[in-house]
Amino acid sequence: MHDPVETAISEMAASYKPGGYVGLAKAIDRRPGVFFNQATFQDRNQLGINTLRAAMRVTSDHGPLHALCAEFGYGAVSLGAYRDCSDAELISCITALGAARGEVDAELHRAFEDRRITREEARRIRERASVAIRANLELLSRLDALAEAETQAEERRALRAVGGA
Repeated sequence: MHDPVETAISEMAASYKPGGYVGLAKAIDRRPGVFFNQATFQDRNQLGINTLRAAMRVTSDHGPLHALCAEFGYGAVSLGAYRDCSDAELISCITALGAARGEVDAELHRAFEDRRITREEARRIRERASVAIRANLELLSRLDALAEAETQAEERRALRAVGGA
């Protein structure tokens, strides 16, 4: 098996503890034999999207998602499940974002001092940029959480105004 997505799915199922393929099949309420054939892509069986979602949820292994994203030239980044945040948390998030951007710029500056980029320099720049991307996405997630909290507060105020709550 050389397909990265199929490999990631098979590895996720095989490494599940306890019981590998059989244990994971039972954990997601699937028949073990059918699940094994699907997760190893035997007998022209294919894993359905809902089965894959259930397996990733149970295992917390998102390797198949990352492999699928890579196949199409995308990257998957885990976002926090924020409900609301304080002013201090938001300021901390914004300053962390600024620091991460500064690290990217500093790494780029160091790398270009000799007017060439080595593989190691490119790796370090990529690493710093990934941190900055995650910081940007965290800020967006927190802002979405604040907006959702405000929408819910407006709905509660409207209900109270008409005597509904």
